Amino acid sequence: MKLSKWSAVDEFLKKSKPSLLRFIMSSLRKMPKKRLAYLAYAIHHEKLPRLKVTKRKALPRPKRKKMTKAEKKKFLARLNKGRIKAGLKPIRPKR
Repeated sequence: MKLSKWSAVDEFLKKSKPSLLRFIMSSLRKMPKKRLAYLAYAIHHEKLPRLKVTKRKALPRPKRKKMTKAEKKKFLARLNKGRIKAGLKPIRPKR
């Protein structure tokens, strides 16, 4: 029984179960050991249970401390001093 490489499934469906088994066994005998090992692993791997992925709750981020008006004014003054030296416009405080 010599089938072409691109045989249709219909051709195999027409054959009896014993002839299909003979064809499979002859193919397996010709196959190299390494390829057989990969095939056996793939068959075994299909039967393994799927691992469930558990969703974790996101960790809370540390809350940033709000600046008081005085602290903000002091911070902007220090920041703007450097900006003016660099030749940039100073940042105005938001109201």
